[in-house]
Amino acid sequence: MTDILTPRERFGLLVIDEKPDRCNTIPLITSHAASVRGMKLRDYYTNGENMARAQIAAIEKYGHDAISIFSEVGIIAEAMGTEFDYPENDLPIQRIPALEKKDINDIEIPVPTSDARLPVYLEAIEYAYDALGDRVPILAYIPAPFTTGMMLSEPNRFLIQTIKEPDHVKAVMEKSLAAAIELCYHAIDAGGLPIIVDPLASSSVISPRAYRQYALPYERKLVDFLHRYDLDVILHICGDTTPILDLLKETHADLISIDRVDLTDTIKKLSSTVRVIGNYDTSLLAFSSPEEIASGVRDMVKLSMQAPKGYIAATGCEVPIHAPFDNVMAFINAAKENGWYWD
Repeated sequence: MTDILTPRERFGLLVIDEKPDRCNTIPLITSHAASVRGMKLRDYYTNGENMARAQIAAIEKYGHDAISIFSEVGIIAEAMGTEFDYPENDLPIQRIPALEKKDINDIEIPVPTSDARLPVYLEAIEYAYDALGDRVPILAYIPAPFTTGMMLSEPNRFLIQTIKEPDHVKAVMEKSLAAAIELCYHAIDAGGLPIIVDPLASSSVISPRAYRQYALPYERKLVDFLHRYDLDVILHICGDTTPILDLLKETHADLISIDRVDLTDTIKKLSSTVRVIGNYDTSLLAFSSPEEIASGVRDMVKLSMQAPKGYIAATGCEVPIHAPFDNVMAFINAAKENGWYWD
């Protein structure tokens, strides 16, 4: 069938609880766009125009329903003082955490228009919005406070501090929240729709107790801030969130993006109050055949379209950078073909 709505119209109907023509199809195509464009990763994540052009090339190739401005979750921490190396053909690698050099009280809230690579993101959002914003949602990925807090620190030390130094961790959370809010101001102004990403709050990394105590309250504060703009907010957490699935509604997010969680259980627990996004296994996207992918996506979509509040067909995590193009296309085509609500 031929699309009836533009991706922006399709997303708009979803968030006002109306059935669109078909389910939105938004695999998390982030740095994979550099492969589509045929550019080195370092050229992608250090130049806003390059990032936007790569994302536009990806959407022209695949025909999915949103642009994703993102490279990696250290972007705010870097602007707050964490040092990274920039490999030519890999994503940035943390070298020296900011809190190894300074006390949290001495770290300043970054200025998104000038500090580190935050201007790269803003340039990419603005370029993509000018090119396609009237037809396609421009998703601006914003690292959540817990993930930024861990990227400001030596990770193992930070996890120990969640047990032994709660006041310090909360101080880090408050400053990371302020930095995320400041970036959100500018991302929205540039034309982006913030999507909060908190992969280091996954149950694959921290306990449900730590999630409830440190990550959840600051996810909720960030979501509540964005609701002041009358935005519907997406929260994405990678990995296994089964132990905290019931808590995700407490974030106040309007759309929950899941990864390594049973989809049937997620729909049962969440879909009457939030819209579900997910959750095709990205390892299958990298290593299966197009035929296997088409079959798996068909089953996923047919199951998930029963979600009362609506559903977005997506990958559970980022599309692998070097995933075969035919596999990504098989995902998108299968989601579109099997996701029709309208006759």
